[in-house]
Amino acid sequence: MRQEKTMKVITNHALDPRIILNPNAGSDRSWVWSAFDFAEGELKETVFALRFADSEIADEFKTKFEESQKEMEKLLAGEDKEDADGTADEAAEALAGLKTTEDDADDADDDDAAKEE
Repeated sequence: MRQEKTMKVITNHALDPRIILNPNAGSDRSWVWSAFDFAEGELKETVFALRFADSEIADEFKTKFEESQKEMEKLLAGEDKEDADGTADEAAEALAGLKTTEDDADDADDDDAAKEE
């Protein structure tokens, strides 16, 4: 997440399924949670608080946060995300055809060795 005006990274943490969003001081438009953050380049436990313009936006944030946690829980359990549009297969095919520079050099060395025989 970035700060709106400065675009500075202010939170960088995984959506661990164990994180619990709590209302901040009984407000219906703010949430508080604790997570291991990496926004400043080192991992440290941090308490976060977000306040929204209204309770509807706060509830939408909570819903999306919890949906993402459920998806993360599935990934941590080893489940793959469904490839509904087939882009994963396309990417796999494209990657299969790639060669690194070293591979090209090794192929050239193999060709040279074959010519010498």
